[in-house]
Amino acid sequence: MFSLFKRVFLKFKNIQNETKFNRYKNLNIGLGTQFSLENLDGIAPQLIKIGRDCVLAPKCVLLTHDACLLPTTGKYIFDRVEIGDRVFVGYGAVIMPGVTIGDDVIVGSNAVVTKNVPSGVVVVGVPARILGQTAELAAARDGLLQEPVFDWREEITSEIVVRQQDHLLKRF
Repeated sequence: MFSLFKRVFLKFKNIQNETKFNRYKNLNIGLGTQFSLENLDGIAPQLIKIGRDCVLAPKCVLLTHDACLLPTTGKYIFDRVEIGDRVFVGYGAVIMPGVTIGDDVIVGSNAVVTKNVPSGVVVVGVPARILGQTAELAAARDGLLQEPVFDWREEITSEIVVRQQDHLLKRF
């Protein structure tokens, strides 16, 4: 009896995993971009376009749907999200449907981006507003910048994280 239950459970689990995987087919994400599926809208991720060499930090999300009117109208709002090249989206940030973000942009942690963002700027806050230029921030923090001991454009494994931690322990 237990064996039958186990087989049914595993079959159900495989169906769920296949369904989740199928939801994320045909994505348009550039080379070198670091992300997880949790960063992408779970209903219509195919409406997202992300350029190359971007970083989507943990818990940030790119939304292609807005369900705020669902309880009163029974309908969703759907729209594209487009992100340029070399964009950093900080921890917990939310990019709303219909937003286009240019190249070389930094979106601060927990920002909520409701409008298009031009290239080369830093945006922060709720709703997100331009704080300054990306180049200005890089220049101001030049003395703090360090090369990682790994190629961040490649998969970051736990071994690489430990190697980076060891390197930092020696330095600090």
